[in-house]
Amino acid sequence: MSRLTSLLRDWDAGSVSVRRRILHEFTAQNRLRRTAPELDAEFADAASLFLTRLTSWLRLSYPNC
Repeated sequence: MSRLTSLLRDWDAGSVSVRRRILHEFTAQNRLRRTAPELDAEFADAASLFLTRLTSWLRLSYPNC
């Protein structure tokens, strides 16, 4: 869980450029994982914590889309 904790800490404290870098790294590392259970296995059943932060940020950053 330490990898996820570090990721969430960096995300929460990060600027727009840091969050974009994290998102880019996340998509590159998880390109072959196609399902939520695969992500949960990678992130110790806590992938939804990161995905919730991600979707919230996207909604706040791009409200008209």
